Amino acid sequence: MPPDVLLTQDELDFLRAMQANPQLNVRDTLLNVSVKGGPQVRELLMRLASHEQVTIEAHLENQQISFPLQIVEDDFQAAHLELGAPSIYEDGPMLRPWRLSLTQPIVLRDGEGHDSDFWVRDISFKGALLEARHGAKAPARFQLWFTPEGYAPIPLRGSMIRETEHGLFAYRLSQSDARAIESLRQFILQQHRLVHPQLHS
Repeated sequence: MPPDVLLTQDELDFLRAMQANPQLNVRDTLLNVSVKGGPQVRELLMRLASHEQVTIEAHLENQQISFPLQIVEDDFQAAHLELGAPSIYEDGPMLRPWRLSLTQPIVLRDGEGHDSDFWVRDISFKGALLEARHGAKAPARFQLWFTPEGYAPIPLRGSMIRETEHGLFAYRLSQSDARAIESLRQFILQQHRLVHPQLHS
């Protein structure tokens, strides 16, 4: 969508209503999309979504929210278009993923549930800013579990980008599991609702 194209009020209300839907609060739950415009439009969207990544985008204040359009099969093997959890970006000199700065850092845990020496300070769906404690040396790559209170553990895999001037370590996240990506996006969406309630009301 070109940056100068604006949403109509009806489209904006529709996107806000989708975000307010309690189904989006449930982990790994996608929102069913009802497509108006006849079978040709639905067939075209299904064909596009089966071969390419199709998204619905909204520009709100200085944020860009991009919902992936996915094809899922129900219990009767009927295909439906559904929206996944969105990717949220901040507008600015360059578009970058919205980052959640945690008020209290969250420890990363290993596969057995033991605390590591690495704590998440900031997180987005693309990257994380980690703090190393107890004199631990930050690894070039890590594979640990992010366990915010009230959420199922989310596996994270990261590659170091740089060390900051404040002694923190920036990592690029590279999730290989679609469920892990969806879980992280759901967590980011729920936290975004708390930080920016005016965009979700």
